[in-house]
Amino acid sequence: MPVSLPVWPRFAVSYVPLSSSHPVTSYILHQTDLRLSHSSAFMPKKAQARLNPLPLPTEMLDLIFSILLDTDRKGLAKCCLVSQSMNHIAASILYRRIRVSPIAHLDSRADHATDRFTATGKQKTNTRKKKLLKCAEIVTIDYHHASWCGNKTFKYPKLDTLVLRMNVNGLGPVLHAHDILEKQCTLVKCLEPRKVVFYESCFTNISGDMLGVPFKLLSSVEAITFVCTLTGVKPTMSWGGYPNDMSRLKKLVWIFHTPNPSTRWVPGAVSVLGRTRSHLSQDIMVLTGTIRNLPDIPILIVNAGSLDHVYVGENLWDETRGQEKFASVLKQNIIRGGYRRGVRPDPSGKWVTDQDPVNIQKELDEEAMSSKIFERITFLSMKDYLMNHNWVGELRNDEARAWLQ
Repeated sequence: MPVSLPVWPRFAVSYVPLSSSHPVTSYILHQTDLRLSHSSAFMPKKAQARLNPLPLPTEMLDLIFSILLDTDRKGLAKCCLVSQSMNHIAASILYRRIRVSPIAHLDSRADHATDRFTATGKQKTNTRKKKLLKCAEIVTIDYHHASWCGNKTFKYPKLDTLVLRMNVNGLGPVLHAHDILEKQCTLVKCLEPRKVVFYESCFTNISGDMLGVPFKLLSSVEAITFVCTLTGVKPTMSWGGYPNDMSRLKKLVWIFHTPNPSTRWVPGAVSVLGRTRSHLSQDIMVLTGTIRNLPDIPILIVNAGSLDHVYVGENLWDETRGQEKFASVLKQNIIRGGYRRGVRPDPSGKWVTDQDPVNIQKELDEEAMSSKIFERITFLSMKDYLMNHNWVGELRNDEARAWLQ
């Protein structure tokens, strides 16, 4: 009877993935150690490929290596050294996820092959490493100084998800850190991902004008995810600055990120000029303005129940109650964000609301429109989101396992 192995986390799952201690993956790694220590390692590569046939069908190896990609990347790298046939399968899977970083040992582009230089000392433009980089489906780019990316460009033809690890400062989340130049990152400018993940987003600053992020990127993607992490910085309140045409956008996800279920989400404590804001009703104005300016698309708000009970104005923490309180405050702010009748003094000097029938009807129409905007929002717990949605690039695998247990 054929065995169907699940691919994790490319699709929604409700189980903990296989580890390197699983019998199937242990067999592959054991065979790898035996073949690396075999005397045939000193034979020519073509001879090795003939002497080392694949231990399992290609389809089965592809599924196993896809699991190793998430659970044991070092083990997957060892599989690349078994034979040319094994390398052809394992290497392309290993480079499905890459990271571009100014920190050398984290940069997947680092090439140490001895044949990467020509006879004249120039680096080849079409090395094996660059061919492997073109297998990337998920690319993570770390924040960096504007001068680091320079004029470097590289296109990933199979790119699906682009993860931008931002840096939060007084200006909000930025890709070009430690710099104030309004320069577009050349590493990002040439990319056309289907989905963009802004890691290290900020609850009080959701602006489309982020230093280093190309403006056109937001108008060409189908899905945007903001991962709002625990950060000590609280930048100035700002929203808007998004392209007028975002017709391609089909979904927006906002995640209150906590590493595990026992951690409560709280906003940063260090704000600009020493001012502090610790009230949900005020901070939520930024998210409200962003939602009202988006096109008619579904919006997912994940893990709102993890907000600290003091921050939401409760005496004790309760996940369900916290999520309901957040939803209630958000709905009130969305309605208030529309047209509201003014107030004026009557002959006695008392301030009363404008009773003009035209303005009353205008306010009612605006409230009905605001209610429709709120109906597009779905509130999910972290576990429900991980089990039923594609969260690739948004959380680490160890964090997902902590929530799914």
